Amino acid sequence: MTATHVNILIVEDSPTQSKLLRFILEENGYIVNSANNGVKALECVRQKKPNLIITDIVMPEMDGFALCKAVKSDPDFKSIPIMLLTSLSDPQDVIKGLQAGADIFLTKPYEDTFLISRIQYIFENYELRKRKSSNADIEIVFEGQKYFINSDRMQIIDLLLSTYDNAIQKNKELHKAHADLLEIHRQLEQKNTQLEILNQEKNHFLSIAAHDLRNPLTTIYTAADLITEELKDKTSSETKEFLEMIKQSSKFMRGLIEELLDVSVIDSGKLSIHLEPVNLTDLIRNNVALNRVIAGRKQITVEYQCANGLPVLQLDRKKIEQVLNNLISNAIKYSFPQSKVKIHSRCEGNNLVISVSDEGQGIPPIEMDKLFKPFSRTSVKTTSGESSTGLGLVIVRKIVEAHNGRVWAESQVKKGSTFYISFPIE
Repeated sequence: MTATHVNILIVEDSPTQSKLLRFILEENGYIVNSANNGVKALECVRQKKPNLIITDIVMPEMDGFALCKAVKSDPDFKSIPIMLLTSLSDPQDVIKGLQAGADIFLTKPYEDTFLISRIQYIFENYELRKRKSSNADIEIVFEGQKYFINSDRMQIIDLLLSTYDNAIQKNKELHKAHADLLEIHRQLEQKNTQLEILNQEKNHFLSIAAHDLRNPLTTIYTAADLITEELKDKTSSETKEFLEMIKQSSKFMRGLIEELLDVSVIDSGKLSIHLEPVNLTDLIRNNVALNRVIAGRKQITVEYQCANGLPVLQLDRKKIEQVLNNLISNAIKYSFPQSKVKIHSRCEGNNLVISVSDEGQGIPPIEMDKLFKPFSRTSVKTTSGESSTGLGLVIVRKIVEAHNGRVWAESQVKKGSTFYISFPIE
């Protein structure tokens, strides 16, 4: 039987799956009709007897098993081969298929070529099917349930062979998928190696560039400072303003370079931590005292509250000073004049927690995830035009995590922000 004379009825409630199946079959020369459930499929069968029915199992009104049973119990239509589309996730599908009198299974998803080969298999055995003899019902018990199977021996063999063939096909697909995954994994490892090399080269270049820029910028700042002092009473206010711009710009650039060097060291995995016993209470007090000078220029009050009996921790003193200075100076930068910055230190369970709170503008909730990312800035601006590189909090996070600690932030718009760092108490 050639494809051009074969009429196939598709029974599928999914319009997408039905159109896809129709496209595959028509591309291979088959004549196709369709129905979206078993009831409508029976009407189609009575109007025009198809050469093959391909039906999904799970459908409204009448499922694939019921449709199969109805067709096979009608003497006029029982010779129509029926292909059941199934996931075969339940072994009872095979039993129910046998019980309903199905001829062949096709597991979903399927490849186009495999579908066509199954259809060809059906019609290659078409003459044999026409000459088959019927047998008495077979009674079986499966998983405690009794089934009556009225399929003949050839039909049973065909159905079981199709089940086995489907399993072989799926196994081949799994092997191919596994091989594809291995190849993708190999390519990813190769790309990761290349990226690691590029990252090392980037860090090396950044380190060289930063070192080469730091000394000239220091010279520019020092020279501008000396000229300002020398010409203090001998130059115009405009010249003084230009000199101050040079000083502040070179100071900002030098700070940016210092932070770039820090990030470069951290990213290269060469961040070294030199642990020693540190009294955090004294360390925080010293840092607060240094930042009160800057805060005083904006009439900001800096308060420090310390819980009694804080333990001495093994920390890198200089790096923790860098963390504290960054958090406190940031709080001052983003605080309004005549407001307060509060620092608290306390023990919470097995951790020592330090918080730095301000009464500033607060950070919008949708921007909170930007805080600890390199060069990522929120829409919040400093209150007196202070500069910010966007790297400080990245360095804070890296240093705290190198001490097995944690850093996070909480904020409310128009009420202020609080940054927390915690260290485990060993």
